[in-house]
Amino acid sequence: MIDRHMVTANGIRLSYEVSGPPDGDPLLLLPALGERAGDWAPVREVLDRERRVYAVDLRGHGRSDRPGDYSLELMRDDVIALLDALGLDRVDLVGHSMGGVVAHLVAQARPWRVVRLVLEDAPAPLPREAPAPVRPEGELPFDWEMVLAVRAGLDRPDPAWLAGLGRITAPTLVVAGGPTSHVPRESIAELVRRIPGARLHTIPVGHLIHTAAPRAFTAVVAEFLGELPDAETARRWLAEDGITQVGEETWYDAEPPAATLTRDHVAEGLGCMAFTDEELDAAGRLRVAMGLMEVLGDHVLVIGQIHQAHTGVGGPLPAEALWGGYRRRLEAVPECEALLSSLWCTWFEDHRTSAEAFAGVLGEDRERLVPGAPEPLLRRARRVLENSGPVPWEAKAPTLRAAAGVPGLRHAVFRALLLGYHDSYGDLDPAGALVLLDRLELPAGTPHAAPLRSVLAAGHRNHRHDPEVWRAAAGTGGGATGRSSGTPPAP
Repeated sequence: MIDRHMVTANGIRLSYEVSGPPDGDPLLLLPALGERAGDWAPVREVLDRERRVYAVDLRGHGRSDRPGDYSLELMRDDVIALLDALGLDRVDLVGHSMGGVVAHLVAQARPWRVVRLVLEDAPAPLPREAPAPVRPEGELPFDWEMVLAVRAGLDRPDPAWLAGLGRITAPTLVVAGGPTSHVPRESIAELVRRIPGARLHTIPVGHLIHTAAPRAFTAVVAEFLGELPDAETARRWLAEDGITQVGEETWYDAEPPAATLTRDHVAEGLGCMAFTDEELDAAGRLRVAMGLMEVLGDHVLVIGQIHQAHTGVGGPLPAEALWGGYRRRLEAVPECEALLSSLWCTWFEDHRTSAEAFAGVLGEDRERLVPGAPEPLLRRARRVLENSGPVPWEAKAPTLRAAAGVPGLRHAVFRALLLGYHDSYGDLDPAGALVLLDRLELPAGTPHAAPLRSVLAAGHRNHRHDPEVWRAAAGTGGGATGRSSGTPPAP
């Protein structure tokens, strides 16, 4: 059953339709230019089976107000105000064409409020030459002045919109209509490239995908929406204690006495508590803890708790759940700095877990490190190698030798050697490291390569044993340092 309502948001009245179970996860549908909430009818029956689905008439459309003031930014602000008016802290957001542009503008402006993002044949915000719109005859279900204003924004978008795509943190699915759509494939490709970790699925039926192929559209969208990100799992866990994010760095604690918190306050209060939750099983606690790293960053109480649970009285944690979780994140396009800090500072610097962790996140896959290996594996390998300074030589040497045979990993192998020499816990085998260094065929003049070769040839294992050796080899007054004692060098 579909209910229709009006709500005042951002100073205007917006019409919206709602259906699905009241306790279902909220899903907001944003239609294309000239379309209304009812145009989602071909797919609503599937999407609202388990979700609370809201479809809105954007300003100037359908039953919503026609205030005479129009822009894509105002539509973005309308949607954010609608979420506030309906009490929806976080939603899945689906937008078609112009609605997709509004959707990604919302995800840029309020990244913490969008759980998952689906963009149906929406263009990247790039300047374009398009024919002037021609007004249809007769009465229109939308304001023609709105069409002219929105088309101007689509044809000459604010350059900040393109740069802002990198701010989107929600897992994003881009559904393209293929060669018969009027949206250029290059524009779709740029949208996918700019949004961190976005994935592309093409249904070659033209621009009106959810109308022309509702079964195919709902199948791919429902599957995507069925994947709950660990970051969202962590947010829901925090919400059980009344803590929700309300700004870029601001959180609100609704439990009396209510208070505004910083990210550090949340990390210090609950960041280390995931593994004390007796209502969760081991895998659930691990998901919350990994999600907290993404949500709260590299606070020591956040990144250390997985390691403590693994090495403590309740450990070890299930290996596949533990290392599989790290591997998946290390292969993702967006880089999670908290995860890398966790690897280096908690797992690799602890002699009890260094070898096990390195094997779990990369070493067990070293036979797959060959020319032509999949890019996600190479991405994981680069990140692990470039943070492997503290790992004992014996534990990482076979993997370094395998990686040295892959042209795309040679720089990462060099970084592994360089930081292994400089890190406080590093301890290279000089002869073995020198052989490996010579295999890399580094470009002439690679920074730090010559002094590293010099100190290894002289039999030195680590910078801390004799800092003057490196200073003399480098011909400078200072040395490069590793993550544990400063900023790594950037060769």
